[in-house]
Amino acid sequence: MYENLLAQDGARTSLLGDIESGSVPPALLFSGPPASGKLTAALETARILSCARKGAWNCSCPDCVRHRLLIHGDLLLLGKRSFPEEIIVAREFLLRSPGQSSAYFFLRSIQKLLARFNPALWSGEETKLAKAAPLIQSIGEALDLLDPEGLGGGIPATVAKAVESAYSDALSLEPFAPEAPGVFMIRNMEVWAQLAPAGRRKTIIIENADRMQDSARNAMLKILEEPPETVRFILLTSRRASMMATILSRSRLYSFAPRDEAATALVLSRVFKSDEMASSLQSYLESRIPFPPQLARVHAERFAGRILADLTDKNPATGPLGRALAQEAALAGKSIAELLDELGEATGGFGAKDKTMAGSFARFIKALLSVFSDLLKESAGEPAIVALVDRWSRLAREAAVQYGSLNRNPDLLVKVLVTSFGDGI
Repeated sequence: MYENLLAQDGARTSLLGDIESGSVPPALLFSGPPASGKLTAALETARILSCARKGAWNCSCPDCVRHRLLIHGDLLLLGKRSFPEEIIVAREFLLRSPGQSSAYFFLRSIQKLLARFNPALWSGEETKLAKAAPLIQSIGEALDLLDPEGLGGGIPATVAKAVESAYSDALSLEPFAPEAPGVFMIRNMEVWAQLAPAGRRKTIIIENADRMQDSARNAMLKILEEPPETVRFILLTSRRASMMATILSRSRLYSFAPRDEAATALVLSRVFKSDEMASSLQSYLESRIPFPPQLARVHAERFAGRILADLTDKNPATGPLGRALAQEAALAGKSIAELLDELGEATGGFGAKDKTMAGSFARFIKALLSVFSDLLKESAGEPAIVALVDRWSRLAREAAVQYGSLNRNPDLLVKVLVTSFGDGI
């Protein structure tokens, strides 16, 4: 059991002890850094709890087969997650090293995305899936042609075509994935949890549980107060301090440690069959995406600097970072329109021209908010800069909500956003 949970001996030992003693609690909280194996452990726990035998990874019982493919009817997976990095890496792995393990990794990377569109979660809200439905169907048809158990050292032409189709459609589908579970999803989840399992036990996994809105968290708390006996809840977080205290008190904690370079090398070698070195698995995944966070930060700083430089005498006193960004922008002499053109080129029109860039808008907004946070930290409480940065941050967050929840055009959102930054000054 937990053969694929690498370099997390503490969490693995705790989980094994609880499973072998039959003392797995109703709610489990997996806390640790991003890409530390929390979801791997959660999915394995769900499979082991469903297994009709001894829980080995290669178990051939029907429950384990369906769990390995992430299509088991007793598994519900929801919560915020960024998918492009894993899907891009999974495709690269499959093409570089065709075989059973790489095929499973590719298939599971896309099934994790499809799980966010489980009809059980969207009951009563099906109209919100109108644009996503054709992509979901197309991906499902393509994945039906990929059988990890039957894939040897090469990829047949029909399977290769299906892989490319699923890959392209998955990147187009990713922006439709909800930013966080809405309260309607939590209520639908409760209805699903009350139904009898098809097998031994149901498992509900919520990634980034700390990011749920207050209404959803309160609804979740009510479920945890009297959880169904046949269900186990596994909550994942990278920010334990942001979890509701009442939810923490109802969950058993399993800590996942940061992996050092040696542990990361082990994961890359064993899982990805790669001898590449990386400081962390997260950095390895991010290095594969065309618009990585580091590049997003560069563009965000250029925009912030241009806005600060344009304020001229209206510019409140900023710290070293603010002055440096404004000075660099003035020396570069590029207008907002030129910076927008550069950003559009770097992101493939935020995915419109290149589907691998589908997550670039979210990364750019995150980078902007990071720059604003740094400006705020060095403001020393200066009222004018605090008010200004707070306004910019609010506008950026509103743009993120409009993109994530309302599926607004990201190119237009950015143009309106950067124009709004200068309004009212």
